Amino acid sequence: MTARRGLFWPLLLITIGLLFLLANFGYIPGVSVLSLLNLWPLLLILAGVDIAISRRWPLAALAIDVGVIALGLVLVATQPTMFGGPFFAFGDDEPRESDIAVQARGNTTELSLNINGGAGRYQVSGGSASLVEAHSDNADLRLREADFDRDGQRADVRIDQGVGRGGIHVGGRQARVITRVSSAVATSLEFNAGAGEFIIDLRDVNVASAEFNVGAASLTLTLPRPSTTVSITVNAGASSVIIEVPDGVEALITTKGALLSTRSTNPRVTVNGSNAETSGYATATARVAVRVTAGASSVTIR
Repeated sequence: MTARRGLFWPLLLITIGLLFLLANFGYIPGVSVLSLLNLWPLLLILAGVDIAISRRWPLAALAIDVGVIALGLVLVATQPTMFGGPFFAFGDDEPRESDIAVQARGNTTELSLNINGGAGRYQVSGGSASLVEAHSDNADLRLREADFDRDGQRADVRIDQGVGRGGIHVGGRQARVITRVSSAVATSLEFNAGAGEFIIDLRDVNVASAEFNVGAASLTLTLPRPSTTVSITVNAGASSVIIEVPDGVEALITTKGALLSTRSTNPRVTVNGSNAETSGYATATARVAVRVTAGASSVTIR
């Protein structure tokens, strides 16, 4: 048992170090300390292994420990946003309908929008009469922040998926959330969610920049119609990613991942290795640059 304990902590530190190293170089989605802390239930498993078999079979117990640690770190690496909140949550089990609306001020021209959710089906599009509006028929949405700068030109809005009141449940709720954004305001969008289906239609959104962090997901992303160069970042786990390039939009899609396949069904888009590009991208002044970093995933451009 002494040999097992002598090897356990060095192996754990080496594994965590390798995980952060791979994240820093972009081979896996970003990993946060909070994500690691939310793996605390694994400590119960490791303690059970120690009690049950470590005295009689220390090497077998060490092998199980390493396997459990590896499983937890793989979950963090492939589905990072599923571990953004506590494993145990307080809330009711009944579906809860939620509506959020943030009104623009008379001179609001910029919006920074952060959306954080769990597992479920999310839709994001433009065309809202408000600055931002969100609706769910079965999830408790929380408006965490709605701040304007002194002259009202810039707004910072954060919307989180909450868990209601009364009772305790484990894990996340399969939410259905629809979010719409004003088409008149330049929007910097950050979207974080776990496993599920995500339909992001940016055709009618005045996108300044966008970042999407999802886990095991089906993601359909329709690119915006830019007036300048727009950068979009997609970090995904084991996912199916569909990128729709509307007519008249010039785009470059760069993909990176260990087990990642890229194909195009759009005649305007040519795939060359890890790059997919429209013919007019190089000379266009209004264009979209998309960077996709994913695990075992497929990227289809249409």
